[in-house]
Amino acid sequence: MLAARPGFDVHTQLSCPYQRTPKQSMRLSIVIPAYNEEEAIAHIVERCLTARVAIIEQTGVSAVEVIVVSDGSSDRTEEIAGEYEPEIQLIAYPNNRGYGAALKTGFAAASGDLVSFLDADGTCDPLYFVPLVNKLVEEGADISVGSRMGPDSEMPWVRRVGNRIFRGIINWLGRMRITDAASGMRVIRAERLADIYPLPDGLHFTPAMTCRAVLDLHLKIVEIPMTYRERVGRSKLNVIADGLRFARVIASIALTYKPLRFFGIPGLILTLIAMFYGVGVLHWYVQHRAIPEWMLYRMAAIIAFGTAGVNLILLGLLTERMVALLNRQERNYRARYLLERVTRAPGLVTLALVLLVGGLVANRQGIVQYVTMGHVDVHWSFAMFGLFAVLQSMLLGGFVIMDYLLMLFAEKARSLEAGIAPDEPLG
Repeated sequence: MLAARPGFDVHTQLSCPYQRTPKQSMRLSIVIPAYNEEEAIAHIVERCLTARVAIIEQTGVSAVEVIVVSDGSSDRTEEIAGEYEPEIQLIAYPNNRGYGAALKTGFAAASGDLVSFLDADGTCDPLYFVPLVNKLVEEGADISVGSRMGPDSEMPWVRRVGNRIFRGIINWLGRMRITDAASGMRVIRAERLADIYPLPDGLHFTPAMTCRAVLDLHLKIVEIPMTYRERVGRSKLNVIADGLRFARVIASIALTYKPLRFFGIPGLILTLIAMFYGVGVLHWYVQHRAIPEWMLYRMAAIIAFGTAGVNLILLGLLTERMVALLNRQERNYRARYLLERVTRAPGLVTLALVLLVGGLVANRQGIVQYVTMGHVDVHWSFAMFGLFAVLQSMLLGGFVIMDYLLMLFAEKARSLEAGIAPDEPLG
């Protein structure tokens, strides 16, 4: 069997600052997903088997199992891994399903209280499971991640830049800070897998897990720094295609946890643009008591930006309330509390009525002309203002109705949880 990397002393480099966790009856399952890794699979399996001693001696883990999942490999990966049975458990299937699918298959077969994984390409050292396990237990965390973003990392610069971009997006969306969004070495509490799922089958499995853990208030993720070596064999990662998948999955998860930030910030920007143009038009009107023809396009921009902005903000509020209901979270915290007080139904109903009446009054002359004469010769600015006011009124009215239905939905859900019969009155 192969020893750890030259110069790597388990006792001096891994036991500090992570102190040994008191021995518990915990089992650790190490899953190794492998797709056409015949050049590296023997090396990583032997290193995992060797690391078992250090893991048991220096953590609260009492037993370690190693599971290799051959993800439809067409080379000798399965054959080489099979030579290590019964010291390892080998799972192999004929068709390639994806990196995430291989991990989920391994997790399903694992017997450990803690499940972990590392890539088969030799980039990560199995001895880092020692601080990963200890950090997870000491911090009471659900996921422990090995961060590859240190100064000694041998990660290619393109992947490093991409990782930093996605890390920045996740940190902006979330409540905590992580340094590595897509690390391929982690330890997870097996009992929390149901809360982390669903996760994708492809290479975007790891950034999806990171994003969900950072955004979910009920999950805690921690990191430890680790070295990262150049891989053995050819990488399966396509920077452009997989980068787009990473972005898509982060966006989809963000929608299920932080929709107000996802919709609200673009909506606020569009609304501010509309207000900026509107101040210019109002200033001109105050000075000249007229609006010239060349401002037609500016008025159209105000209507477009203003309507889109308000629509996005209200959509963000509605989806935020849906997510709070779905995740059983309280809505009244921080900036959201202030925003929800501003958007209480009585005030919005009044504002919607004022806008509707204002729009109709501004166009009363044009409406009368069209009804009596079949044409309109009032200035176009009145029609533009009336259109804008009526559109905002309709958006606010629709929001009030949807918010009321969500409130009824929440009350019905609470009554069902409390065991109240559906036909019993609430409150």
